[in-house]
Amino acid sequence: MVSYVQNVSSLQSLLSRQRTTNNMSSMIMKAETEVATGRHQDPFAALGARSMEAMSARAVYERTQGRVESNTFLQNRLDLMATALGNMREAAQEVLTATITNTDASSSRPQYLKDMAKDAYDTIVSFLNSSYNGKSLFGGVDSDRAPMNSWGNADGTTGLSPSDVMASIVGGGITNAADAATKLAEVDAVFNGTPTDPNHAYDETFFNGTPLTDGLGNPNPRMMAQIDESLDINYGVQGNDQGFRDLMRGLAMLASGDPAKIGDDDAYEAWVQAAAGALGSGVNSVLNAETRTGTMQKLVEDANDRMSGKIEVLSLHISELEAVDPYEAATRLTSMQTQLQASYAVTSRLMQLSYLNFMR
Repeated sequence: MVSYVQNVSSLQSLLSRQRTTNNMSSMIMKAETEVATGRHQDPFAALGARSMEAMSARAVYERTQGRVESNTFLQNRLDLMATALGNMREAAQEVLTATITNTDASSSRPQYLKDMAKDAYDTIVSFLNSSYNGKSLFGGVDSDRAPMNSWGNADGTTGLSPSDVMASIVGGGITNAADAATKLAEVDAVFNGTPTDPNHAYDETFFNGTPLTDGLGNPNPRMMAQIDESLDINYGVQGNDQGFRDLMRGLAMLASGDPAKIGDDDAYEAWVQAAAGALGSGVNSVLNAETRTGTMQKLVEDANDRMSGKIEVLSLHISELEAVDPYEAATRLTSMQTQLQASYAVTSRLMQLSYLNFMR
C-alpha cells in the first residue's frame, strides 16, 4: 500500500513539474515581449482600475489618427482643385484679354476668336472633368462620372452637344442689333436653366453632375467634410455654379457666333461685349473659388497640425499607462529563466528514472 502511494507521488511529481515548466515558459514569453516592446503584454490586466482610462485614451488616439489620415486625403483633393482652378482661370483670361481688345466695332474683325474660344472651352472642360481617386473634383456629390461635355460631345441623355444647342440659337449668324438681343436672351435662358426646349438647359446637355436644386427649389447637398471634432467645411466647387455658367456662356458665344462673320457694327458690339462681360464675370468667380479653396486648404492644414499635437500628447499618455519598467521586466525575465533551467534539470532527472524506479 505504501509502495502504491509512492508510485503515484512520483508520477504526479513529474506531471506537476511539466505543467510548471509549461506555465513558466509562457511567462517567459510574456516577459520577453514586455522587454522587447517596453509595454505590458496585457496592459488592461496590469492596469486594473485604470484600464478604462487606457481604453478611452487609445480610442481617442485611433479616432484622431483616422481623422488626420482623412484630412490628408482631403488636402490632396483640395490641392488638385486649386491647381485646376488656376489653370482654368489662365485659359479663360487669355480669351478674355483678346475679346476685350476687340469689343469696339472699329477694330478689325478678329479671325482667331472663334478658335481660341473653342479651344479654351474644351481645355476648361478637361480640367472640370478632373478626378482624384476615381471621384470627380467638380461634379458635386454625384462624383462617379465626368460632369462636363466637351464642345462637340453629345450628351448621353439628350443626344445633343453644347455646339448643337448653340447652333440651334445662332443659326446663320448675328445679322443686326435686334437679332443679337433676341439671341442673347435665348443664350441666357440656356445657361440659366430656363430655355424653351428643356433639353437645351445647361444642367441637361452641358453639365452632368449634381444639380444646384432638387427640382422643388431646395438646394442640393454640397461636398462637405468634418476636419475636426467641431469643425465642418463646405468645400464643394461645381461645374454648374454661376461663375462657371458665365465662363462657359462667354466662350460658347464666341465659339458659335463667330465675331469675324458679324457684319453689322451694332450687332458685333452687342454680341462681343456680352461675351466679354460673361467671361469677365466667370474669371472673377473662378478666382474667388480658387481663393476660397486656398482658405479650405489652410483650415485643413491647421486642423491636422492641432490633431498631430494631440496625437503626440495621447501617445505619451498611453505610453505612461501601458509602459512596463524595463529594469523590472528584465530582472523578472532573468529570474524566470534561471528557475526554468532548474526545473528542466529536475524534470530531466525524473524522466531518466526507469519503470522499476517508479515501482519502488
